[in-house]
Amino acid sequence: MGEEMTPLIATAPALTPAEVSTFYGQTALLEKMTPANCAPWLYSAVAQVRELEENGALIAGLGDFRVSDRTAATTRLLLSLISVPELPVLSVRDLPVPVVSPVSGGAISLIWSLGSKEVKFSCYPDGQAAFFRCQDDDVIEDGRIDLSAPDSARGALNWMMQP
Repeated sequence: MGEEMTPLIATAPALTPAEVSTFYGQTALLEKMTPANCAPWLYSAVAQVRELEENGALIAGLGDFRVSDRTAATTRLLLSLISVPELPVLSVRDLPVPVVSPVSGGAISLIWSLGSKEVKFSCYPDGQAAFFRCQDDDVIEDGRIDLSAPDSARGALNWMMQP
């Protein structure tokens, strides 16, 4: 007749107050992300990353072209941080679809080309990313991308978009 009920026990909160503050501080970056409808190339690029993530392979004698979850997440973050208002010459809408390719060792390469200029981004399994500015097939500048600073990725594309 009378069922016994299991009492609920309170445990520690899922996030500490410091973690909550950090989380709210980081969400400010979300405003700077590119909505897919503002960058027609974005859907195609993300779909290509997903395809690599699902279908990468270890090819004997050629290399390991499997893409880890972390590499794919880093690549998607990089793509989402390229913001429309920050490109002064042309808008992000005008960027061509990048070529998305696996690199042996688990990295992903993104390449944008416009005339004789090319910007290459590499996203690595350790969660880091780098850029390479190229003109006429020569690397003229390279460096690391700070994924916590959206303008870090935009600078290379701004250069490419200038006449």
